[in-house]
Amino acid sequence: MKGLKGFFWFLFKCFAVYSLLVYGLTFWVPSSHWLPGFLMMSFPVTVLINFGFLVFWLLVDSKKALAPLFLIFLSGIFLDRTYQFKKDPVDLTSKDNKEKVFKVLNYNVFGFWITQHHSREDDAETNKMKKWILKQNADVLCMPEFNNEENVPDFRTVQFLKKSGYPYSNMLDNKNMKDGTTFKTLAMFSKYPIIAHKEKSTEQQNGLMYIDIVVGKDTLRVIGVHLYSMSLRLSKLVNQKEMSGIKRETRGTLSQMKKGFIARVSETKILEKWIKESPYAVIVCGDFNETPYSYVYGKCRKLLNNAFETRGEGFGFSFNHLPYFIRIDNQFYNDKKLEAIDFKTLNKIKYSDHYPCLGTYRFKKVVE
Repeated sequence: MKGLKGFFWFLFKCFAVYSLLVYGLTFWVPSSHWLPGFLMMSFPVTVLINFGFLVFWLLVDSKKALAPLFLIFLSGIFLDRTYQFKKDPVDLTSKDNKEKVFKVLNYNVFGFWITQHHSREDDAETNKMKKWILKQNADVLCMPEFNNEENVPDFRTVQFLKKSGYPYSNMLDNKNMKDGTTFKTLAMFSKYPIIAHKEKSTEQQNGLMYIDIVVGKDTLRVIGVHLYSMSLRLSKLVNQKEMSGIKRETRGTLSQMKKGFIARVSETKILEKWIKESPYAVIVCGDFNETPYSYVYGKCRKLLNNAFETRGEGFGFSFNHLPYFIRIDNQFYNDKKLEAIDFKTLNKIKYSDHYPCLGTYRFKKVVE
């Protein structure tokens, strides 16, 4: 028994070093290499394993339980990224408080679930989805994987939104799109005039775009992102019954993740440049395809505040597919010029493989 305890203590000490490495990388974001990307992504699993060690040492040697307890306590520095407790609402009852308030909805719409062979059922779900989007009364819409099909009446989405109160729009001009698709790209719609815009396409449906819009006497830059998609086939991996299939799918998954880490670092450099160059208040929103424990999230967090961390609630999981328990859709904002009033991840809305995120903001008063 003594020898077994010694082995597990050695095992824990090795894992403690790993835990501190993961914490350090996540906190300081010192490297954009793909290897730290894998390490940082393992943060939630690292914490769970430390909980396992805590239970084990409580049962075997209670004095040694202090070590994993310390590591669990240390992981609390990332609590804001992970979970938010309910906050008191901001008072908007007075006329003064209502001034300059606007809403931003980002929603990866998964092509509005369009299929190769259209059916009445597909069209009905698409119409429900579009009506739900209008009901949110957001001032700006950011929609990765937007789709518009001129030949199918229920999928003439651009025309529908323009007639429904969003006369201003901009699309990611992506020359890498496959033939036969009118749009399956990043799109932004606004109730307010767009005075400038810029786009940078990367892969097929991925890229970045900003629109500068005039909201009353203020100007706002909204940067929409759909960063490189991992396109992980986790359901195939889970359903494998033979070792050869498990190995094949695991290799494919890891290879795709590595490729994604590398690609998103390049995209983040563009995003960082647009944020720093902006003379206006900035909101960055969309599908980041990265967890809160990543290089991309860490870099954005150094430049802007995250709306979920400021006004969110719960875990804020935003992916309606395997692995489900991840938050990859975000809104970041410049807290020097903007105040976040509310932020919701609407996880009861299941039209897409992502949940929509709705942020409410107002311009801060300029003190002269």
